[in-house]
Amino acid sequence: MMLALASALMVLPLSAQQRSVKGTVTDDTGEPVAGASVMVAGTSRGVSTDLDGNFNIEAAAGETLVVSFIGFEDAKVKASSAQMNVVLYPDSELLEETVVVGYGVQKKATLTGAVSAVTNTEMAVTKNENVVNMLTGKIPGVRISQRSAQPGEFDNAIDIRGMGGTPLIVVDGIPRDQAYFSRMDANEIESVSVLKDASAAIYGVRAANGVILVTTKHGSDGEGKFDITFSANYGIQSFLYIPETASATDHMLLMNEKVRNAWGDAAYLGSVTPKYTWEQIFEYSAARNRGTNWTEELFNDTVPQSQYNVSLNGGNDKVTYFFNLGYMDQMGAYKSGSLNYNRWNFRSNVDVKITERLRASVQLSGYMDEKNQPFTDIWAVYKKAWTYKPTADAYVDGNHDYPAYSSEFLESENPVAAIDNDLTGYRQEKRQNLNGSLSLTWDIPGVKGLNVKGFYSYDYYTTNNKEYKRTYNLYNRLPDGSMESFVRNSDSYLRRSTDPNYGTVMQLSINYANKFGDHSVNAMALYEEQYNSWDNFYAQRVMLLDGEYLIYGEDEEQVGSMSGAGDKSRRAFVGRLNYDYKGKYMVDLSFRADASSSFPKGSRWGVFPAVSAGWRISEEPWVKDNVDFITNLKLRASYGMMGDDGGASTYPQTVVAYNINKDQIGYFFNGVYMAGVSATSIPNPNLTWYTATTYNVGLDMDLWRGKLTGTFEFFRRDRSGLFATSSAVVPDIVGASLPLENIESDMTYGWEISLGHRNRINDFTYYVNGQISAAKSRYGYRIKGEYNNSMAEWRDTGSSGRNKDIWMSVEEGGRFSGWDEIRYSETPTGQGTLPGDYWYEDWNGDGVINGDDAHPVATYNLPIFNYGVTLGLEWKNIDLSMNWQGCAGVYSSYNEVFTEVGPFNGGAALDMYNDRWHTAVAGADPWNPATEWVGGLYPATGHSFNSWATGIKNASYIRLKTLELGYTFPRRWMRKAKIQDLRLYVNAYNLLTFTGLDNIDPERPGASGGASNSSIAFYNYPVNRVFNFGATIKF
Repeated sequence: MMLALASALMVLPLSAQQRSVKGTVTDDTGEPVAGASVMVAGTSRGVSTDLDGNFNIEAAAGETLVVSFIGFEDAKVKASSAQMNVVLYPDSELLEETVVVGYGVQKKATLTGAVSAVTNTEMAVTKNENVVNMLTGKIPGVRISQRSAQPGEFDNAIDIRGMGGTPLIVVDGIPRDQAYFSRMDANEIESVSVLKDASAAIYGVRAANGVILVTTKHGSDGEGKFDITFSANYGIQSFLYIPETASATDHMLLMNEKVRNAWGDAAYLGSVTPKYTWEQIFEYSAARNRGTNWTEELFNDTVPQSQYNVSLNGGNDKVTYFFNLGYMDQMGAYKSGSLNYNRWNFRSNVDVKITERLRASVQLSGYMDEKNQPFTDIWAVYKKAWTYKPTADAYVDGNHDYPAYSSEFLESENPVAAIDNDLTGYRQEKRQNLNGSLSLTWDIPGVKGLNVKGFYSYDYYTTNNKEYKRTYNLYNRLPDGSMESFVRNSDSYLRRSTDPNYGTVMQLSINYANKFGDHSVNAMALYEEQYNSWDNFYAQRVMLLDGEYLIYGEDEEQVGSMSGAGDKSRRAFVGRLNYDYKGKYMVDLSFRADASSSFPKGSRWGVFPAVSAGWRISEEPWVKDNVDFITNLKLRASYGMMGDDGGASTYPQTVVAYNINKDQIGYFFNGVYMAGVSATSIPNPNLTWYTATTYNVGLDMDLWRGKLTGTFEFFRRDRSGLFATSSAVVPDIVGASLPLENIESDMTYGWEISLGHRNRINDFTYYVNGQISAAKSRYGYRIKGEYNNSMAEWRDTGSSGRNKDIWMSVEEGGRFSGWDEIRYSETPTGQGTLPGDYWYEDWNGDGVINGDDAHPVATYNLPIFNYGVTLGLEWKNIDLSMNWQGCAGVYSSYNEVFTEVGPFNGGAALDMYNDRWHTAVAGADPWNPATEWVGGLYPATGHSFNSWATGIKNASYIRLKTLELGYTFPRRWMRKAKIQDLRLYVNAYNLLTFTGLDNIDPERPGASGGASNSSIAFYNYPVNRVFNFGATIKF
């Protein structure tokens, strides 16, 4: 009793300290803030304000209330009074946020161009060895497709607004290619901006396909202190999807079934001879012979990938610095371990304030990487894995020292040997890139906001490549027990090659920025020179000894040559003027006078102007004073011209010249082969770059202080002067072909929508961002031949005025479910038709199914629609984020293993073909109308599912690209160990996919359509699913 009374007396003073605290939360204009979070600091007690901004919370007089709301700065007030009013002030960062644009930065609120940006934080949610993949689904209008996850290959298609070509990529003011961008370390990137309309015109002759601007990190003023951040990530890779071949027993049954289902005299007479006897099949079904699963023999189920990074950031009011060093290692799936890639990245950005008016920035960066793979091409290995029969042995007697040779191989090579560089040889690619740049900025005294800047960059890149075709043996056990060997790669050779090149960029500019009352002016004038030089050399010898150096080869038949060298220069005068009045009315003007050494002197220069304007409706008094939920509402429009010299030759052609074609033209003189020459085309002194004119209208909105954001865009691009050769015919006596001319034209048009929502409820914060875009292209004028009739012209999908990428075919109507449907079909079906076969639409109604029934059924190339959704939430120290990405209106056509059971005259059958139409009783006569059938996904074995539109597959999909769960340790725990931050996370890449495509990864390129760049691209190394485990620690 006494103990209970004592406890009550101890609790009573504490309870008496807390009381009800009421208040109202308003913004700086006096308007109530609904949904604001009111928390008692250091506790979990919290409430939200009602529609009138009122709150009621239990708090002691000595406690602190933290009031927060999206778009406002947090307010901290003592709960000293039982009644209080709290005022929240706008977060200045919301309207002061800047975006990197061409040769500068602009406030996002007053930006008049179509520019989208992602920060390092948004990128880093996706963990991948390729920076390009980290942008997938995050930027409106940017279409990215991953063709392969092969280590070191970086095989992506990237496109802005359906413009078709690769965009210009600029890293810290230096033009780069996609290969460089892909190999960057994501930890060194501050932000990525995409210029999609006239805002790209300031880059002139190379901006017709849009511009990607990459800005790297710089140091921050740490008052003499610095931070060290270390991150580590370990990933487990597995194929997202890889076909499995049927077992040996299923393979034999399917091949016998294919023979029975083939129409012919033997089938009609019922005298088909099976490919395999029941005795042969029993050998495998009874497990007397195991058979070979080539996928299991060649590939590991999982392989590791790791990335490590350390960075140093700090400085004072005079010097700031950022240093970064990264390493990544990626293993390929080959069981031999011969497929792998590793890379080192480094970057140093130092900014120095030399005097009050003079500032300098020194940047040094580069990478070194190495890709290793066996000599046999990747696609050839996957083709063998999916076509070699399971009845062929991989090794003699299972001994891995003796790779087998079998008469059942479709080719002379054993794939288990092909993946081992110790047997067949290897291909090794080493790249080294080093870049250094220096910029000086001087503020001119006497004129506020006026400065001059000089920038110079030097970039060196080279390769050290080896290609070694090594002689090796395959083996076979003879009936008498002895072993015979078969020599492979008898023409062993070693080739060494290098590709040194360098480039320079020099810029001189004068810049002015000032504000006069309500008027703001920002101007720039710049002169720029770019120069690039490249070379190539290789040497090759037939090898006498097994080694990695040419000295081990024969002098006889040695080869030394080159595959191309050249240089190119560009010059430009650039100007830009930005003006805004009260941050309400904005006008941006720019021009670029560009010259390229690829064109003749008379047509070398061109001027590319651009203009854009914006109206911030939210700043009008009739909106600002009456509609309080609108933070920013802006209408903008732009017009600009750009060019492209990418299709031009390295040097302008001024005379008819001659190419040495030693491999195509030549003759023997006194027993010695003499190389021949061929004439180039007739020169065109007026050839110049094509021009692209862009139009864009956009609406930006920011509501409820950033709670809801959105952007709506409509765009169009017209290109004229596209390169083409006239259809005129010249006599053979001329000896040269007609030249390229600026003749053709086309148009691209579309729209983009992006929406975002962010909110905070007590200590729970969440956000949702979504974007969708669509783009189509249409031919303008095209050179065309003569047509016999209007239908022939209509069938020419490349004629003037037609939409691009039209895929015409005979449309599939359905499938025959039985003999009655075949017998009473409205159109002739042919004698070889079986239940489960496809029938096709008689589109022109002539009673015959043929090519005349073809009409538009799909589209080629990249998707029409692209979309992405990013979601995230934070609760206390836990964070969760996910990124969905998808596309629609994309079609692919496949070939070989994906369209035939047992291709190449009896090759392996994929396991998925067991889901097929087949007779209910194995071995029953398929041509007997009384035979009972069982339905399946695929038609009867041997019957086509690739004819006409049946072979065109809708490859639309939505994919959970990234899912990440993280935990940040409380800082109060870390202080004792003198650690600023420690975060652990688990991450998944390509976790889920939803698609209507059966048994094929929708991102796997086909033989044509989609992102395919090769007729054999469907044999690419598959895309990976990756589970990552990582940590980031900051001291």
